[in-house]
Amino acid sequence: MTSNEEINNLHIKINYFFKEKCPVHIKLKTGYFYNGLILEVAENEFIILNERLNGETPVFYSEIEKIDRYREEE
Repeated sequence: MTSNEEINNLHIKINYFFKEKCPVHIKLKTGYFYNGLILEVAENEFIILNERLNGETPVFYSEIEKIDRYREEE
C-alpha cells in the first residue's frame, strides 16, 4: 500500500469512528497507544481524543501508525 493510500485509509477510519461514536485504540509510531473516544476532528492534522486515562488529548495524524475499534477484554 502506498503512503497516499495509507493516509486516505486513516482519514476514512477516523471519520467513521468519529461519526459512529465508536471507542478507538490508537497505536502510535513510537509504540505508545491510546484508548478513547474521538471528540473532534481537525481535517488532515489532528484529532482530540477523550483518552481513558489522560482525558482530552490531541493526537496528530502524523503520529498514528494504526487505528482500530477498541475492544474491551472479556
